[in-house]
This record gives sequence, C-alpha cells and structure tokens, in this order.
Amino acid sequence: MTTAATLNPGAPLDNTMGSMLLGVIFSAVLYGISALQALFYFTRYGRDPFYLRVLVATTLFLDTVHLAFVTHTVYHYLIVNYYNRDALQLMVWSVSLEALPTGITAGLVQSFYAYRVWKLSHRNLILTGSIMALVMATAGCGTAWVVLALQATTYEHLLRMTPLTITINALSTGADLIITGTLCIMLHYTRPASLTTETMINKLILFTINTGLLTSCCAVASLISLILSRNTLIYALFYFCIGRLYSNALLASLNARSVIRGRINDVDTNFRDIKYPNSGSGSRAGGTISRNVFVHQASTMDPHELSIHIKRETHMYGDASSDDKGGVSPSDDKRGNASTATFIRET
Repeated sequence: MTTAATLNPGAPLDNTMGSMLLGVIFSAVLYGISALQALFYFTRYGRDPFYLRVLVATTLFLDTVHLAFVTHTVYHYLIVNYYNRDALQLMVWSVSLEALPTGITAGLVQSFYAYRVWKLSHRNLILTGSIMALVMATAGCGTAWVVLALQATTYEHLLRMTPLTITINALSTGADLIITGTLCIMLHYTRPASLTTETMINKLILFTINTGLLTSCCAVASLISLILSRNTLIYALFYFCIGRLYSNALLASLNARSVIRGRINDVDTNFRDIKYPNSGSGSRAGGTISRNVFVHQASTMDPHELSIHIKRETHMYGDASSDDKGGVSPSDDKRGNASTATFIRET
C-alpha cells in the first residue's frame, strides 16, 4: 500500500494535499452554484413558509463556513508552510472542523427529504423512523469524529480513525439511497389517470433521481477511496464536495416546483387586472373586457404538495348596449352584446 505524504515527508503530495486542493476547487464551483440558486429562491419564493427560508439560509451559511475552513487548510499547507515538509505531518484545526458544517448540512437536507417521505407515505412512522434513525446515527458518528479529530495532532492519528470515517460514509450513503428509492417508488404508484398530472409525476421522479444520485455517487466514491486507499487523503476530493451537493439538491428541488407543475409562468403573480378592447364580432365600440386572474401562488402552498388552484373571473361590459339605469336591454342580451359576466375555475 502506498505511503501518504503526510506520513513520509519525502513522498509526493498528489494523493494528499493535491487531492485536497482539487476538492477545494470543485467545492468552490459548487458553492457558486448554490449561491446563485439561493438568490433565485429568495427572489422568486419570498412567501414560502418561514422554516423553509431559514433552512435555505442556514445551508448557505454552512456552505460558506465549510469553504472557508477547507480554503484555510490548503492555504496553510501549500502557502504558509511551503517547503516545510515537517508541517505536512501536523494537523491544523480547520481539517477537523470542516466536517462539522458538512455533517449539519447533510442532516438538515436528509431530514427535509424524510419529511417528504412522511407526507407521501401517509405518515408512515416505521419508514420515516428508519430514515431518521440512519440520519441520527450519521450525526452521532460525525460528532464523535470531530471530537476525536480535534484531539489528534498528526495525520497518522487521523488515519487511525478510518473505520469511523467509513461508517459515517456508509450510513449517509444508505440514507440517501433509501430516501431516493422510496420517493421514486411512492411517486410511481400514485400515478393518476390524467395525462397532464402523469407527465408532472414523471418529471418529479426523474428530478428526484437526478438530485439524489449526485450525492449518493459522491458518497460512494468517498467510501471506496477510504476502503482502497486508507493511508491517503484521496477521499477528501469527494468529501469536500458532499456538503455542496446536498445544498444544491435542496435548492434545486425548491426552485423547480413551478417548472415541475408547469401550470404558471410567474410564481410571484397573485393578481392581474388586464383590460383590453372588446374585439368580438357584432360588439359595439367602447366595450371593454376586465379580466381578474387570481392565482393561488405555489410558494404560499405547502411546498410538498403538487396541486395548484387557479380561479379566473372575466367580466365583459358594453357601454352602448346598457340602458339609462345601467341595466341591460333584453334585445342586446340576445345578440350577445350585453354586459355579461363569466366565471371560470380551474383546479
């Protein structure tokens, strides 16, 4: 088995510091995507429930803290201690603490998905409880890892904790796979007869697979790296990106709600008053149509529901066809030029 550069000062840095450097670069790219998605979310879904807005803000804050920690780690070893081979064997505090924001982000996002499973499964406590048990076990092992890592002084001591690191990755991967598989299965068996709604369900299934697959693949890659190359830090290349992938999956699922529904173009529109000339055949000059469109905004609904309720009220007024008291003459009413009121409801 190859010897890590952190254990042998004369060894190359590609499988240790090089891996961490690549992890920081990819993590920074994913952080930029998270920030852009968060900006889109807060500008489009400002009326979402308070807990959802807090969840998004918290994950973005944790992403920022984690990126600062891993950037400090790489800067410490490759810049501050450049040419100092002995410093490569010593642990820096940011290496130990970087796992904390990642673990919290993963726990929050997985709990959010577990809540979705709970609602779609008609409050199945056994299924949801099993997922939450894996999430809590991952959080407990992650907390223990951070405490032990803060007590370690060299990377040799850190690499002795590899079994615990493997356990954390295995638990997290298992939770992701169960959540993704459960959501897809339940959505598949709830297909309605309506073709439009069935298309929506197909989009949601595909989207669930895509968002859950990225985090699962990254966790599996980190797990394989830990098992096959325990004396290196190759797993850091994948582990540094897991937190960003969780936050991106959460934000993508929230931002894609209006696209998946495919029913309205502007999720921020609650009321529109449109007036335009009545150009119908046989209508008299001066007639106008006043259309009030009331849209039950997606963001004010339960974010886990897929239903949309749209009510339209259309009023048609004709000036010349009305009598002196503002009424409508029977003859005009028969010709279709009278003031009419049309109420349309869509669900």
